[in-house]
Amino acid sequence: MSLLGLIGGRALAKTVAKTPAEPQLVIGESLACGRRLWVRGRLLNSSAAGSHRHDRFAWWQAWRHRPDGNFAPASWRLETRVNGHLFTRDLSLDSLGRFQVRLEADFPAARRGWRIARNPLTDGACSVEKCSVVLLPPEKARGVVAVILPVSFSFTDKGVQHFSRSSVAAEWSSCLRQLEQKPGGYVFYYLACVPEEAEGKEAELALAASALGWPHGTFLAAPCKPGLAAAELSGVLQGLRWLLAGSLDIQVLNLVVKPPLDPVAGGEPLAKLEWLSSASATNGQIASAPPRASSLVRVTGRVRAGAVPRYPVVFCHGMLAFTSIWRQLPEDWNSFWPLREFLRARGFQAYFPQVAPTASVAARAAELREQILRWTDGPVNLVAHSMGGLDARYLITHLNMAEQVRSLTTVSTPHRGTYLVDWFFQNYNQRVPLFLALEALGFNGDGFRDCRPAACCAFNERTPDTPDVAYFSYGGDVPASRVTAPLRRAWSLLSSVEGPNDGMVSLASARWGEYLGTVHADHFAQTPDMKFVHPAEDFDALGFYVHVLENLARRGF
Repeated sequence: MSLLGLIGGRALAKTVAKTPAEPQLVIGESLACGRRLWVRGRLLNSSAAGSHRHDRFAWWQAWRHRPDGNFAPASWRLETRVNGHLFTRDLSLDSLGRFQVRLEADFPAARRGWRIARNPLTDGACSVEKCSVVLLPPEKARGVVAVILPVSFSFTDKGVQHFSRSSVAAEWSSCLRQLEQKPGGYVFYYLACVPEEAEGKEAELALAASALGWPHGTFLAAPCKPGLAAAELSGVLQGLRWLLAGSLDIQVLNLVVKPPLDPVAGGEPLAKLEWLSSASATNGQIASAPPRASSLVRVTGRVRAGAVPRYPVVFCHGMLAFTSIWRQLPEDWNSFWPLREFLRARGFQAYFPQVAPTASVAARAAELREQILRWTDGPVNLVAHSMGGLDARYLITHLNMAEQVRSLTTVSTPHRGTYLVDWFFQNYNQRVPLFLALEALGFNGDGFRDCRPAACCAFNERTPDTPDVAYFSYGGDVPASRVTAPLRRAWSLLSSVEGPNDGMVSLASARWGEYLGTVHADHFAQTPDMKFVHPAEDFDALGFYVHVLENLARRGF
């Protein structure tokens, strides 16, 4: 190595060691009701925000003069996009990088009570983005119950385990279930204070409550310092009051008996469900009359969803799953990643493997098998999009996984191939050797070849279904007006040869096993990562996959 290279290498190593972590945006489930939207989030590593502005190379940063210490821009802009609707707000971060935004606007209605939103946060030079789930209460809900978890359980390391075994938790299970069964039903929100640096605490609390059989609900965590729990919880309650004002009445069940958590000074008192001396008395009270407002309460909770699959679900991504093409996501994340926190917080056990984006079916299936066996040796359900369905079929038949896989549900998988691949090779392999040039640079194009109709025909002959595995499928069909721009030419070509399609795979090719229905969205919109979707696309990908899981649960899988 030359002297210049040695010096440069040492400088680079020194610089990389000092490079701060990239800023990360964390946003929980955003809440909507009526014409109001409430977004709560936090910018992690905010001190690095000023250090990552257009500087992609560490050696260049060594020549830049940066301020030391904790730096976070004073003003940021949040742009929340939901199904083509844009909500914009300037905001400031507190000392922990936290923020909350309250927006009033015409909010698009949701079919299943949730939507997915994209949330870019910028300060003009630095930009981070995070998708979030937008939850709306059911139209027929009669009211809201805000359940405040005890700080002694939610704030300590093993408090959640202690709480799930406590007599208080068991005593209130039937009380909460009876509230849930009231005509119209209540919407449940669970409020908990957690340590400032705690990660995944909401999911941990949700799973503990799920095991107790408490009503399904949304967990709202408030990171804070010890001793500030009451103030933080009061702030969250005040946010709920604003969100629900004029739409739903809110009642509070409070395990934090001292002090009572009333809203900020000058606010109207909150209704509180009265705590009676015994569980039987409480049950009778709730069954015979509406809860009375007056004295303090106790409680906690959330219910395990009634239709949760018996076995863990493995979500298998397709070819060119854009969010994992360059392995930008952590392990156990793929193009289904927006489902991750949403499902796990509701008692679903799910895995999200990453495989090579354009490798052969056999190679991808081998990667898939390795990851599944690393996570579990028990039974699993597979849910696969696009080429992921071919990987899953190969895995079951050829890689000795038939005893472990209980079911396979494919969504727009080209079981009989797609004419688009043949067209590509016929038109581009001769005129513009793009594909061959990419292969010469190390690009693995075997996956494209495996999706040719002739290749899939041969694949089907040597890959028969396994009798002990249930096979389900969905296809995709979308009109030309709703096809995203990158797929319009493909949709037109495929329509003339194979008929109705989603821009990549025809309905005829997608049918396999028991056909469960047609998805009316193009190929890109069928996964919840929202990459390259049509601006007016309103397909509820999140609701669709929850429906897929509910189908598995009803069938005993």
